[in-house]
Amino acid sequence: MGFSASGFLLFGACVFIPMFVIALAMLGSVRRAFLLSASFTIGGLAGLFIGLLCFFLIGRQHSPDMISLFQTLVLAAGAMGGGVLAVFLLGKLSKYPPWKRL
Repeated sequence: MGFSASGFLLFGACVFIPMFVIALAMLGSVRRAFLLSASFTIGGLAGLFIGLLCFFLIGRQHSPDMISLFQTLVLAAGAMGGGVLAVFLLGKLSKYPPWKRL
């Protein structure tokens, strides 16, 4: 499984754009919506790569029937965990988190 520029664009289109539209509707500020959706997307990409590495370390030991299911679960869990962790760190490290109203 290889990643290319089209894979990044697909991930960005499936994650960043819907998250940006939802955050824009909830927050009302383009800057805050962009910051929130960009941090989740970048964290999701980092989690996806960590999940991919974990799959290559432990995923090959399963039966061939379970490899695609296990790969999907590990990559999805890594992407969601990375995105949530990135948004959590954004809230902890910033003086004014983007989802709080001033």
